[in-house]
Amino acid sequence: MEGDTDAALSQSLRQISVVRAPSGLEGAGPPARFLIVRPQGGREEAERRLAALFPDEPHAVSVVDEDRFVLVFPNRSFPPVPSDGIAAALGERLADALDAPVAEPDLPRFATPAMPDRTPGLESVDDFPPGCWVPEESELEATPLWALDAMKVRAAWRLSQRMGRPAMGSGIVVAQPDTGITAHVQLADVRLAGAFNTLGDGPLDGAADPLDDAFGQHPGHGTATASVLVSPAHGDSDKLVGSAPLASHMPIRALRSVWLHEELPLAAAVDLAVEKGAHVVTMSFGGVALPFSPLRAAIRRAVARNVIVMAAAGNCVDLVVYPARFSECLAIGGTDSRDGKWPGSCSGSAVAVSAPAQNVLRASIKPRPAGSVGQGQGTSFAVALTAGVAACWLAHHGRDRLIHEAAARGETLQTMFRRLVRASARRPAGWDATAMGAGIVDAEALLAASFDLGLGTESPGFEAEARAPADEMRGFLTELLGEDPGLDDGPLLRHGAALGSALLARRLDPDAPLPIAADLVARLGGPVAARLGVGAAMPAVHRTDADARDAQAERVGRLRQILAFGKATAGGGGSVESAAGGGARELPAPDELSARLDALLGRPDDRSPAERADFEKAIGLIRRHGTSGLARLHDPLAVVPPTELAAIEAVVKADGSRPSLLVRNGAIDETHPMIGGWSNRLTALREPIRTRAALCGRIQPTNGHANRYCGTGILVDSAGPWVLSNFHVLQQALQSYPVFSVKTERGLRIVRGLEIDFLGESGNAERDRWSIEEAVFPNGAGESFGWIDAVLLRLGRSLDGRGLPEQEPKRIAFSPDPDLAAGALPLLGVLGFPNRPPATEGTVDGIDWGWVVGQLFDGRFGLKRFAPGEFYRAVGSHERDRETRYAFGHDVTTLRGSSGSLVFSLTGAGNPAFGLHFAGYDNDSNFALTTEALGRGFEGRGVGFP
Repeated sequence: MEGDTDAALSQSLRQISVVRAPSGLEGAGPPARFLIVRPQGGREEAERRLAALFPDEPHAVSVVDEDRFVLVFPNRSFPPVPSDGIAAALGERLADALDAPVAEPDLPRFATPAMPDRTPGLESVDDFPPGCWVPEESELEATPLWALDAMKVRAAWRLSQRMGRPAMGSGIVVAQPDTGITAHVQLADVRLAGAFNTLGDGPLDGAADPLDDAFGQHPGHGTATASVLVSPAHGDSDKLVGSAPLASHMPIRALRSVWLHEELPLAAAVDLAVEKGAHVVTMSFGGVALPFSPLRAAIRRAVARNVIVMAAAGNCVDLVVYPARFSECLAIGGTDSRDGKWPGSCSGSAVAVSAPAQNVLRASIKPRPAGSVGQGQGTSFAVALTAGVAACWLAHHGRDRLIHEAAARGETLQTMFRRLVRASARRPAGWDATAMGAGIVDAEALLAASFDLGLGTESPGFEAEARAPADEMRGFLTELLGEDPGLDDGPLLRHGAALGSALLARRLDPDAPLPIAADLVARLGGPVAARLGVGAAMPAVHRTDADARDAQAERVGRLRQILAFGKATAGGGGSVESAAGGGARELPAPDELSARLDALLGRPDDRSPAERADFEKAIGLIRRHGTSGLARLHDPLAVVPPTELAAIEAVVKADGSRPSLLVRNGAIDETHPMIGGWSNRLTALREPIRTRAALCGRIQPTNGHANRYCGTGILVDSAGPWVLSNFHVLQQALQSYPVFSVKTERGLRIVRGLEIDFLGESGNAERDRWSIEEAVFPNGAGESFGWIDAVLLRLGRSLDGRGLPEQEPKRIAFSPDPDLAAGALPLLGVLGFPNRPPATEGTVDGIDWGWVVGQLFDGRFGLKRFAPGEFYRAVGSHERDRETRYAFGHDVTTLRGSSGSLVFSLTGAGNPAFGLHFAGYDNDSNFALTTEALGRGFEGRGVGFP
């Protein structure tokens, strides 16, 4: 029987492959490869079994990591366009024979298309698929460098030159896995940092594009994308200049075709780029990923080594494809010369930013052999242009310095670049941030930006969670199908890549061949079989950003007011109403602070001895630096050192001026020593706090918890039911957790993976979770200032068998009273789920003040809290809000993670709600959206905003 199996496997291999020419010859196809995951017994046992299975077929096994191996048949090659499912069937039989969950053939899989390189002046019908590509625009010939100017690249070069900094990407190495390059006048003077081949169809130390015109190939693609990245500048008459013309280019031949490509050579290319010293990796391709993706693992390794990695969002299939879809990778969308979306650009929540993609001037290999310059389109050019901007940024500041600055903020260089390029992006009128990222790359603003730009939007700050391989496949298929594929993890792992490739191909062409056997599709059943089995066509589918901290003078002035408020109300000596709005002026003495800290130390707690030691250390740091800072504040002309300023910000949380109090069973601890002078006022507000707290929930992935969530939601319509939160809270959920969604006309349908817990209180292990099934975006949706940073989420079913709150009120209704947003009633409260400050945030002179603040909060974060404070800044006072006038400021202690929190009055009749918190820096400058802005955002969206 075993011999029959061996013969059958060898026969299948012969059926799915062609005899490969010797690898040293030009034109030799890549060797046939299989990715094998976790075979029983490891590599040695796998090699033993393979020797028995293929006694007459040369093969080798190479290690990817401890879980993954690559089986290579050096004498065989898969054809460029596989047309049946025999390869997948062989993979399944190999998996069974090796007792492995996955043995996946690394076939050339259908990917998103790229426009063929046309001969200028000739008509062509090669614009498949229809509706994706647009005609050339003759008017752009007068401004051939329009793409650079749309991104303010030349302005960025001038900025670097004025400042005496390295410009144009000088000294930076950009690697580009692609089809290779060929001789072209536009690349004649480019600095090369080596050229390599991981495809296996030519010399290892060369990246020559064979310019094969066969079906499915894409000759000249690597040359075209390289030209918009590194073509040198020769003078004012240049028609084509790259965005980083002084950068060094590292071409790596890793693709035969942008339409169809294998993954293992691409993963090897990313690893090789890092090994050979690349600082940026740009990938102008996209398609389907393998389960247990080697490419994703390579991207992670690159990011860990502080290499910036980005990829094209994709063309013509609407949804973002891999590798751009991976959370570790920057996804770049495409725009036109009028700052609109290029019609063919893929879009969605994975897009970080966008750049020009429609009729960008680039090198063309036709007419051969001389080549020319002409208009090209595709997100391939958008990502190459953006990679050049990254090189300019690295050169301008110095890569070593940027790595140091990123580490000081607890980030990788990739994370820091993602944050800054988004926060500095240009946002044209009518920009759709839900589909095209934070805006259009603005190179000049990026180079000029503070390294802290974008740190203000308050999300909890957890690292993005990589989806499990089966969940990654499920999410991709869900978006392709428009519904859950209805498959268990096993079939998803074994067949997900082939199914994704088939669905992607059918989205482009109803008659595309299936890369998976029809009988297997029928056996799988469900929505996948329904879509593929009948040959039906896929339907046509045509934070984050707060500025740097205020000047120190304003910051110190506000802290003086808060401390005076705390002194005036301490021990019930004065009312919070009379102290608000600057009514209190006398600062506390240092010995008063010491007395408050003694009260905290004397309070019984349930800390362990080690936790108690940390707490006492934190109080000691506050006492030492806070008391000296307080003494200095008594001199209105004094300059407060950063360490003492950080200590004073910790003081106002500890001395009762601006406390943050845990909610337990709907109530706060009215005797807590940190409550300060707020005790009487909050005791009188027990019922308003209780009823509003019951309507606030923690938005989280399925089975989330206090250390795995993304923000706060507020029940605003019990009939829907609808919950209100921030747009960027949903964005974080989509980017960080296994949440599966499908785009709809007004937002998203959430298929699975997202919920809200209306309890989430300290000391309460019970849960009150509801599934979230739909998201409706407001008009002008986007992250942070200048946008309506809000979303309405429709709840589905109770996951814990509970009903919605029976109390009155049953929902939060926002007051339209304009006086509330003008500060007429200055006392307010915020209900939400703040999270601990991230590691190293607020580190000054070696003291991590984020850690100190964490000790004040007993280490209890991600739990429901109430925090009182004052109205601080009028609508439109923030420079980013002067035109839109959506937001007002407050000084409540929020910490990170408070996004989506409810803001309500502590003095008005009925204590009305009037704000949705979305951004800030603790007591320095917190901001909330007004009722008017929220109402305007959801007007005409088919959901009545209360």
